Amino acid sequence: MPLRAAAGVVAAGAVVLTATGGTLVGPAKQEAATSAQEDLTAQRVAQVWRSAGSSGAAGAEQQAAAAPPEAAALQAELVSERGSAASRSEDRLSADQPSAPPGQPADQPGDQPGDQPAGAPADPADPVARAQQQVQELLSQADADAADASLAAAASQRSAAQARDAVAAAQAQRAAERAAAELAAAQADPRSVARPLAAERGWGAEQFSCLDRLWTKESGWKWSADNPTSSAYGIPQALPGAKMASHGEGWESDPRVQIAWGLDYIASSYGAPCRAWAHSQAVNWY
Repeated sequence: MPLRAAAGVVAAGAVVLTATGGTLVGPAKQEAATSAQEDLTAQRVAQVWRSAGSSGAAGAEQQAAAAPPEAAALQAELVSERGSAASRSEDRLSADQPSAPPGQPADQPGDQPGDQPAGAPADPADPVARAQQQVQELLSQADADAADASLAAAASQRSAAQARDAVAAAQAQRAAERAAAELAAAQADPRSVARPLAAERGWGAEQFSCLDRLWTKESGWKWSADNPTSSAYGIPQALPGAKMASHGEGWESDPRVQIAWGLDYIASSYGAPCRAWAHSQAVNWY
């Protein structure tokens, strides 16, 4: 019985090796090899017991006493085979592993599976790295928003400037149209311009009647009247016509400028239209 127990221990603790020199095999082959090893061990144990039977009781006791060393020898043999197989496996693994390139240490950062190259995404399981990445994303988004806001502000300023320019252009256009309409009205009816201006000077209906007769005689209230013999020009027949430029631009075609100059001339030379009219009747000019 001690020998059987020793044989069982040896069979259970043995490392199964193939017949090709100790290479580790798969589970199915390991089971077959283990079974063969157990059979071999059982045969050797049986031989020991047969030898004990042929020697009698005393021989049996001696064989039983000698059985443990036999079992120990078997176990030592199997352990030695296991160590040799493990050594050969390590040699083959070392030979199969690629060596580091010349000049590069074997333990250079980045060679190990756990290392991460610079710039790699943060480990989702690392809360600190994840928080830093979120902060960086927020900063990048803030920069993008600021750039968009700057572009929007510039576009808004351009739009505002364009709107102001458009308003100014429209106002200028309306002013030009209004001035053209007023000029056309003055050219069509110069008396409508002269009457309120005379009233501002305190000249009533009688004085305006004298003014009307005077300028009807001189030009017929035509703003374009041109005396070919004296170069007198316009409604008041200024001599020369360029004198009227002192009262504004457009004196050649604007009855308002001509009338303003003529009223000032009458006031400074005669004091009132009726006196100017009387002088014109006497000498045929004023």
